[in-house]
This record gives sequence, C-alpha cells and structure tokens, in this order.
Amino acid sequence: MEILQLQLTKKKPEWLHTWFPVWETTPLKELEVRDFALILDEWLDKDMVSTARVNRGLWVDIYKEAQHAGEVPPGWNPPEATRKPIPKVTRARLTLEDWQKIYNATPEKHFIRNAMLLAIVTGQRRDDICHMRFSDVWNEHLHITQGKTGMRLALPLTLRCDAIGITLKEVIDGCRDRILSPYLIHSRHQKQPKPMSKDNLSDYFAKARDLAGITPPAGKTPPTFHEQRSLSERLYRAQGIDTKTLLGHKVQATTDRYNDTRGQEWVKLVV
Repeated sequence: MEILQLQLTKKKPEWLHTWFPVWETTPLKELEVRDFALILDEWLDKDMVSTARVNRGLWVDIYKEAQHAGEVPPGWNPPEATRKPIPKVTRARLTLEDWQKIYNATPEKHFIRNAMLLAIVTGQRRDDICHMRFSDVWNEHLHITQGKTGMRLALPLTLRCDAIGITLKEVIDGCRDRILSPYLIHSRHQKQPKPMSKDNLSDYFAKARDLAGITPPAGKTPPTFHEQRSLSERLYRAQGIDTKTLLGHKVQATTDRYNDTRGQEWVKLVV
C-alpha cells in the first residue's frame, strides 16, 4: 500500500488532500459508497463539479490498484458506484451568422483567418490545425493524425463546405505566402519554423469575436475557437457529409453531442 500511495502522490498530489485523512483512519475495504457520496455532494453543493469529477476518477483508480495489490476483494470499488458528476455546459454555441461576423472582424491576410477557414472546412481541433503541414498533402488528400486520439484521417482536397463556399484545396492554397514555413498556420513574427501555439488561435479568435460584438445568451459564456468544430459538424451534416468520420470519432454518440445547438438555432422542418 505504501508503493500505491507513493505512485498516486507523484501522479496527482494536488487532489489527495481530501483522500488521505480518510485513508489514514479507515481501511480501504471498510469504506462504503456513502462515504464517497457525501464528499461528492459537498463539492456539488458548492458548484465544484470539476473537482468532484476529477477526484471521483482518482478514487476509482485507487480502488482498481488496490484490487490488483490484493488490498480489497475483487470488484470492490465503492466510488465507482457513486453518481458520476456531469459538468454543466455554459459555453454558447457558434452560429454561422456569428462566425461570418467574427471572420470579417479579423485582419486581412492574418493567420487567424486561415485557421478559421481550416477549422470549418476540416472540422479539426486547434492543436491538429496548428500541426498541419504542407507536406501532409499528397495524393490529393490532406493527411491528419489527430493528437488527442491518434486517429488517422485523409481528407480529399475537393472537400467543400457549401455554407461558406470554399474547398479544402482553396483554403490550403490561401495559406501559401512569402513566409518560409512548413506549417499551414504561421506568422511572420515567428523566428523559427515551429507550430503555432493553439492559445494564439484562441486569443486572436476571442479578440475578433469581441470586436464583432458577439454576445452570448443569458447564462452562457462566449463561444471559443473550439466551437467551430461543432459548427463544422452541423454544417456538414446538413450537407450530407459523414461527420463521424470527418471528426475522427469512433462512436456516433460522440458526434451527436457536437450536433446539439444548445437551444441557439431554430430547428427547421423540411417538407
């Protein structure tokens, strides 16, 4: 058990302060579901959903390790029986109309414009957009290895987002300029050819969003750069494109979450 404690302390020291006091006085096999539920409820009452979610996951991992070490009976995992905290989504979805306003508020020939076009036309995450290279284009496809999942995608250069009237090839061609960089998204201010920071994309997007006067609905926070991934999914789904493959998801349910407009768009009946 000392080895387990050392491993967990090295891994997530900032999350263990609520665990060790209980651990020191009560054996793992004597703790019950309600012991963990009470702690979780206390956090949830304070709107500390993220803290509750992270700690619950840590507790579940501890009991899995304890089972492996023989400290508790096989299958004994009280925290796993607690209700999984679900964070309340407060970020507003991005509509096509607002996207166009934000795009028009960006400086001409600025890298954020190319990044926004890539976000909509490819539907990829910030980090993957930052790492896209000109050398990733061959056999008339843009090849992407997603950093988060390792999923390998090959998007045809003929891929076209009808809503904004542009193809992937046209977007990539627009990324070419006099700056020598292997990356599609680059800036003249970069001293070395390296990937653009994803935080730069978020910051410049936020500046353009505020400049465009985009305000979220009551109780919501403004849409971020990442919301373009959801907008891309919704636009392509309406176009008849296989968005599950486009986004690199293994299950349709994950893709469907991106299709949720969170009450910000009218659902039109097609007759």
